[in-house]
Amino acid sequence: ELVGQFLSYLPFAHETWVRVETWLGDKQDSYWLKTNANPYQAEGDLSDAIDKLIEHGRPNAAINCLDRMRYAKQPINVGQCVKALLSALSSSEPSYSMDAYNIVELIKMLQENPEVTPDDLFRVEWAYLPLLDRHHGAAPKLLENRLASDPEFFCEAIRLIYRSKKTDAATNEPSEEAKAVATNAWRLLHEWRTPPGMQEDGSFNDSHFPSWLKRVKEICTESGHLEVALINIGEVLIRCPPDKSGLWINHNVADALNARDAEDMRSGYRTGIYNSRGVHWVD
Repeated sequence: ELVGQFLSYLPFAHETWVRVETWLGDKQDSYWLKTNANPYQAEGDLSDAIDKLIEHGRPNAAINCLDRMRYAKQPINVGQCVKALLSALSSSEPSYSMDAYNIVELIKMLQENPEVTPDDLFRVEWAYLPLLDRHHGAAPKLLENRLASDPEFFCEAIRLIYRSKKTDAATNEPSEEAKAVATNAWRLLHEWRTPPGMQEDGSFNDSHFPSWLKRVKEICTESGHLEVALINIGEVLIRCPPDKSGLWINHNVADALNARDAEDMRSGYRTGIYNSRGVHWVD
């Protein structure tokens, strides 16, 4: 253990790690648990050190190393990055060791990397949703696109937040875990900026929106969530692009808002317009 402590005082660099391997063999805990893991002392690939830090319960230190590689424009193993981010959720490291900026920058990097699987990115965005807001210059891109493209996923988010009109009000108190999931779902809908029908290239799919809305109405009518679903949809529709004909609003969206049974959606649309003005004062 004294040898490991001595080695932990040396620069966090490849030469030190070679000594750790040679001198400590299979008893490297005394080094990897104590080293300050300053990535700016090292040069070149940090992948092996990152694996060791994750293995020894220091994913936040690993995240700092990964962000150093990102900043230096070095290639990053996306699987390793996902593992570090997800491992950090249950880390016993001190809270001050977590750097929100580094985490957000790594997630933004993952969002742009085609090697990342949708399932992995979904888990990462959901886990770090509180950080993926406009304040941090980030957004849960995959989750927002999933809301806009998958009516079942949108309806699931609605059910997580709102009580069904078909359910007796005297329900059991939700667990802390259920409350946390509901809070995340609310946060996702509250920050939602990608209306159904919007494509990743910024174009609008005229045929997708009506079919998406029809399916949402079917599911939420059955579950007793139609009113709140339509209000939330109305709020995000203010972000639809103009129609190709030159009309200020897409014609399919206009038709949906003008429908006789769309008062709840129109109410949400009005709320969305009001909230889009931000903070303001009236003299």
